[in-house]
Amino acid sequence: MTLPFDKARCAGRMDFDPDGQWCEQRDSCARYLAFTQWDRKAGRGNYRGTLVVMAVRDCQNKIEVKNEQGIC
Repeated sequence: MTLPFDKARCAGRMDFDPDGQWCEQRDSCARYLAFTQWDRKAGRGNYRGTLVVMAVRDCQNKIEVKNEQGIC
């Protein structure tokens, strides 16, 4: 499963600092997973022009991902 390239992906980071804070919910967010995992497995290597957003606390745009057991 992937998000279309016209949908923003979440970088999973709260800021641009390499040692900065990561979003604690990133592993259950489809926006983050689409950017970092699913598209790479699909062989997509060129992200030029792809919309990427920084993580925000209490994200209102999170798309929940369910695991194999159907539990988030």
